[in-house]
Amino acid sequence: MLFINPAQEKFGGFLSRYVPVGIPVAIGCLSAYLTKQGIKCRVVDEELIELTPSVLRELVDGLERPYVFGLSCLTAHVVRAYQLAAMIKAEFPDSIIVAGGLHPTACPDEPLQTGNIDYVVRGEGEEVMLQLHGALRGGADPTKLKGVSFKRAGRIVHNPEAPLIPDLDDIPMFPYELFDNPKYDMAFITSSRGCPYKCTYCSQRMLTGTTYRYKSAGRIVQELDVLVNRYGQKQIVFYDDNFCFKAKRVSEVCSAIIDAGLHKKCTFSVQTRADNFPPDMVPILAAAGFTHAGFGMETGVNRLAQLIGKGETVEQHLEAVDLGKRHGFDVSLFMIFGLPTETAEERATSFRVVQGAKVQASKYNNLIPYPGTPIFTDLQKSDRIHISPGWSNFNSTLSVTRSIFDRTPLPYVPETTSEFELKRDIIKYNMKTYVTPRAVTAILLGKKGPGWYQLPERWFLTPRELYHVARIGVNVVVNMAVAFLPLRITEPIMNWLNPAMRARPRIEGYDASAFSASQWDKDSAKQKTVVLKAAQEERKATGRVNIALDVIEGPTDTVGV
Repeated sequence: MLFINPAQEKFGGFLSRYVPVGIPVAIGCLSAYLTKQGIKCRVVDEELIELTPSVLRELVDGLERPYVFGLSCLTAHVVRAYQLAAMIKAEFPDSIIVAGGLHPTACPDEPLQTGNIDYVVRGEGEEVMLQLHGALRGGADPTKLKGVSFKRAGRIVHNPEAPLIPDLDDIPMFPYELFDNPKYDMAFITSSRGCPYKCTYCSQRMLTGTTYRYKSAGRIVQELDVLVNRYGQKQIVFYDDNFCFKAKRVSEVCSAIIDAGLHKKCTFSVQTRADNFPPDMVPILAAAGFTHAGFGMETGVNRLAQLIGKGETVEQHLEAVDLGKRHGFDVSLFMIFGLPTETAEERATSFRVVQGAKVQASKYNNLIPYPGTPIFTDLQKSDRIHISPGWSNFNSTLSVTRSIFDRTPLPYVPETTSEFELKRDIIKYNMKTYVTPRAVTAILLGKKGPGWYQLPERWFLTPRELYHVARIGVNVVVNMAVAFLPLRITEPIMNWLNPAMRARPRIEGYDASAFSASQWDKDSAKQKTVVLKAAQEERKATGRVNIALDVIEGPTDTVGV
């Protein structure tokens, strides 16, 4: 089987040449899970290799026919997945194409309606993909599995959802060897899945609901040992959505790291919530070599935090920042601009709050109202959302990594701001954060700068690198020049250059109380927990989990096309 990570554009935009690429975790986990069962798998990432018919032919050489392809689909790259599906079917008409990931989970009809994708795996993919592949190769009926959507007799059928994997230790260790490329940032580990909070913009809830599962401390140390002692990593990031949710497990992981002596060879970073970063836990983390924490603060305005269901206050974040710094932590704050009803003044307030916290790094992305989330439900009927063909503009770093003159529309612009004003503010506050004498000097000297931009050694002696650095410099200078000019001067000019931006102007006197925020469906989240507990009991009793569809259950939904 060939797993593909489609890429509509290179990560980092005009900075991509000097930004390490994150390893596509999803296809790595899927490949490891199927390989453990004796299935021959290959992976390819379009961040590194652009797929063409000739490249595809090379990649499938030696695989069993009919070829089975797995496309991992994020919303920002799903348009490329559909292009690849058409290419694959044209090249190998008898092939079987499976789409999975967050976007197909939210919009399972859409891939099937392209006519090129045969099955959609909804939700967590490892066990469903394993059994689907077994059915396809073994002559069983692939339509009798939970978590699968497909087309039959011109109608789309959605089988009931499959349970989440009861024990994450059942997933093999991540196959870092498949991604041993200097372009990749290999210094990461995932040790848990899920986050039981209710942020209305977070698409991860579609996969895990309010559940939270984690690997055993011993298993985590095994993976860390590979990264530290085989691959020589010195700084490792835990990619968990919320590493610190369970205090007892954090303590166990820290003790295991210390017992293995890994804290003397490496430092660690976590992503977590500010309210899960208590005073009694931080010293334990520090003793085990944790030196960095990243918090998704999103906004410096409590009114907006409440609106998006954050469940945390600005003050809690600032307390967590101070606590971390007292114990030697560097802290990063991740922010979202363009929240519903947000004003330019509130964006300025958020920036001042972050600057006042004196954190190591911060980043300001534009809001993406991902399909399937409550915030998308609230906004989708508004004329303030723009969905380009194939969702190609649903990119959270759209403003930061492109020219300010780029015509790609932002996915959402609240009524309280204009499109250019929002784009300008995102660029302006990121530039104020990153373009400082200290940061620029670090980057030019070849050190890891903010955002991990890193130039190669002695780059200034290579004409090709000089050219690319100069191009980036011009982009940065032009973006800064336009972003820092008064809005009354630049907005008319930018609207003249790109008339489409006039469609989403600032609405004077807009009543913010007119916006009503939805929440995640409680019954759906509860059902995921019930199904997970049942699967955990079944695994405990039988050693496995059955995802075969009982006849009496039948499909959950059918849609005519």
